[in-house]
Amino acid sequence: MLDAQQRTFWTRNGYLWLPGFLSADETAAVQSWTGEIMEWPDTPGKWMRYYERAQGGRLLARIENFLPYHTGLQALFESGRIPALLEELLGEPAVVFKDKINLKAAGGQGFAPHQDGPAYVDFGLDFFVTVMVPVDPFTPENGCLEMAREAATTRLLPHPGGALPPEIDASYTYDPVLASPGDVILFDSFVPHRSGPNRSGGPRRSYYVTYNRRSEGDHRAEYYARKRQLFPQECERVPGVDYARLGQQFNLANPFD
Repeated sequence: MLDAQQRTFWTRNGYLWLPGFLSADETAAVQSWTGEIMEWPDTPGKWMRYYERAQGGRLLARIENFLPYHTGLQALFESGRIPALLEELLGEPAVVFKDKINLKAAGGQGFAPHQDGPAYVDFGLDFFVTVMVPVDPFTPENGCLEMAREAATTRLLPHPGGALPPEIDASYTYDPVLASPGDVILFDSFVPHRSGPNRSGGPRRSYYVTYNRRSEGDHRAEYYARKRQLFPQECERVPGVDYARLGQQFNLANPFD
């Protein structure tokens, strides 16, 4: 599924953009399913909904842990061409570690430059690949994904306060990923990335499903048990607990409350 040029790009950059990877029917289904899960209510013990404060008020910013509750999305990300692509890239089958959709509504904030790796250090694994599936076109105005160029690395960088320090961030050149619905972007847990605020009049929604090698075990339940304890959604929080401090690992460079 990958040619030599794509493999070389992955090795050098730690990410890969595959335009038109999904079929037209798959793309339309993803857009329809997104509308469905956005209507799910805040519910303790199931999916997890996170909000941010913006000039326009309180905005739904993220939904996590939705795969067990949606057969269509589960089939897309756990069977078929996406898992086959990961198996080819990794040299062995992969298993889902976590799943989320960032909604980035109009007026939503951006994500500070960061690596994903620091959020996963407690689970005995050191390498992950995230599959990103856009629901809406990515543009500079709506805060498209930006990936550091030629930044493939096998080490974690400092993240004081959850984001890369300005002097480290300034050492990278970032490429905007102007992706369209139907495209797929893959990136590893070490490549720095960021995105700006959404200054457009519409949303910039995108799925992020993170995988690890199957030979390293299935840690999804462990991940969500720990996140639900340290950084739960609002409807599961205990009054008076400082979740900003307690769950900093799970709110890495995010604008969420």
